[in-house]
Amino acid sequence: MTHSPLAWAILALTSGIALAAPSRAQESNTASESQAASPVETLDAVTVVGTVGDLQSLDFFAPNSSFVLNREAIDDQGARKLDEALHYQAGVLSEPFGADNKVEWFKIRGFDASISMDGSPTTPNGYFVWKPEIFGVESVEVLKGPNSLIFGASEAGGVVNLVTKRPKKEEALLMQAEVGHPDSMGLGIDYNGIANEAGTAYYRIVAQARHQDGMLDDTDMDSYYLAPSFTFDFTPRTSLTLLTSIQHEDGTPTNGFLPAYGTIIDTPYGLIDPEMNPGEPGFDRLKRTQVTAGWLFNHEFSPDWTFTQNYRYTHLDIDQQNVFAYGSDGDRQLYRGYTLTDGNTKNHYFDNRMNGKLRLSDSVELLPTFGIDYLRSKTSGLNNGFGLAPNLDMFEPVYGAPITADGSPYDLDTKQLGLYASAQLRVGDHWNFNAGIRHDRAESSGNINGGDAGYDVSHNSVNIGAMYISDYGVSPYIGYSESFKPVAGVDGYGNSYRPYEAKQTEAGIKFEPTWLDGTITLAYFDIEEKNALAADASNIQTQVGKRTNKGVELQGDFNITPATAVRVSYTRNNSKQDLGVNQTIRTPLIPKHQASLWVSHRFNLANSNPLTVAAGLRYNGSTEDERYYPGEEIPSFTLVDMMMKYEFNQNWTLQFNARNLTDKTYVSGCDFYCYYGGGRTLDLQLKYQW
Repeated sequence: MTHSPLAWAILALTSGIALAAPSRAQESNTASESQAASPVETLDAVTVVGTVGDLQSLDFFAPNSSFVLNREAIDDQGARKLDEALHYQAGVLSEPFGADNKVEWFKIRGFDASISMDGSPTTPNGYFVWKPEIFGVESVEVLKGPNSLIFGASEAGGVVNLVTKRPKKEEALLMQAEVGHPDSMGLGIDYNGIANEAGTAYYRIVAQARHQDGMLDDTDMDSYYLAPSFTFDFTPRTSLTLLTSIQHEDGTPTNGFLPAYGTIIDTPYGLIDPEMNPGEPGFDRLKRTQVTAGWLFNHEFSPDWTFTQNYRYTHLDIDQQNVFAYGSDGDRQLYRGYTLTDGNTKNHYFDNRMNGKLRLSDSVELLPTFGIDYLRSKTSGLNNGFGLAPNLDMFEPVYGAPITADGSPYDLDTKQLGLYASAQLRVGDHWNFNAGIRHDRAESSGNINGGDAGYDVSHNSVNIGAMYISDYGVSPYIGYSESFKPVAGVDGYGNSYRPYEAKQTEAGIKFEPTWLDGTITLAYFDIEEKNALAADASNIQTQVGKRTNKGVELQGDFNITPATAVRVSYTRNNSKQDLGVNQTIRTPLIPKHQASLWVSHRFNLANSNPLTVAAGLRYNGSTEDERYYPGEEIPSFTLVDMMMKYEFNQNWTLQFNARNLTDKTYVSGCDFYCYYGGGRTLDLQLKYQW
């Protein structure tokens, strides 16, 4: 197989990584005794600027469903994308549309979720979508279910906040090289340094280059990432962190949209090859550049009162063409269409916040937070949500038919101003309460595909919760939360979209008994979303009415021995979607049952070098698209993953990850389109750090 120039450059750098190891490594301390690490971080208090914790506590003893994935958990999974990092979490459906090299796909509790970076929303508009680089992320904060308190407009599934790597008060270096299958190779460098003798100025430089083939024939992606950051401690109580990044992707995107005929419905010629590219390799392209610049400012007026300011400017430039299959002639021919997006999005986001602590008595403590934020987003360019492309033989594809692509002006100017206040109330050692309220005013003007994209809406959102923390490690809780999100654009019939509105009622129990080295959570949730979007035969989504999901989640993260860690999850969904006044169906893509198990064990070998071996199972129950393919069940599937990590010493580590180890062929789901799930991937990574 022919490698790109990036691939050859990475290969050369990989071969020389050992020579680049600094002599500083000889100064490292002796490795500490090994312990099985918990994959989910439990926080007593979140004080890092740019996290969601000040508004909606992510503490284990908060009355909500939330978790924090630390860097170690991301690395153990061998995740190269955010949706891969979330595979083993209850309530999360990752990669419902298969392995996609151009965007992240996951749902939480049956709904899409919003992504933010350091507390700043990424504001996807149609095909103008931001894609984060997971190598540049220190931790992932997930708050499940509707919650507009974080930054106002958000999806019903919740908020996923990526805390990017920022400077620390220490010298450190990480270098890693990787190769894998399908053809992939990459190099990452993460250096943290001190800029002055006083240690009040420090910096971090994170860089990544990767080449990776997609799961479909003739698809690939080259990606580059550079993120310098600087922190200045002006006084012991005042600090400023400057965060910048630039990311570029260039390649042929995967377009895994397929009809039911040939995927879940057999044909006289068999089924479509999962690696068959229904797109047009000579036409399909993705060129995306993402630039960010901003700051995180923190000042402590006193030990109890802190002011923080978060500002971020983002610029997304995208040039994307995709050919996809939307149907068939019932024989051999795929009916195909294309999408075109060429333009840019510019965002400015400010968030000014005051956090405090009030001791009302010896046993009552109030932690108030209040603030104001403002978002200005402008998108301009050309877009075509659906244009016709030539047919393709799905069993003997021949590419190269000419395609003439054009687009209509896409202009969107959005403003959103939010006022919010929240509080955590701790009463004695047993009661913990959360409450928050937010008011948003959102305006938009512009034109999308010939339709007026304007709106002018105001919305109030509230959330409230209570937990009783017992002396026996059993803590019941109950909560209620709301969200809303204005939606710009029109459907395929010229109807303007109305804002999403969602609400959630939740009750659960959190277990942390003294006899268990870890935690277990059990939660019941009831979510309702108005004006939900659904796939439509027009190839442009329409708003069909209400969507609901009532379900149960179980998540356990614990050590059964000092060297053996277990992560187990189960989700029961009962998701329904309205199609009209008198018609309700089971929501496509969402299985009734999901379960996962990840077990890792750390062996201490005769030479005292530790070897960690882990294996995982991911089960997704059957689904059905009752609207377009009633009676055609999409079968359940179980996938096997594994990881082996050998530590030569404190500095050098060799890690192997396999995802879908048995290379199982399966359909991940159907929602008008059908999607094959991701095939086997193998990754070998050599890491050096001090």
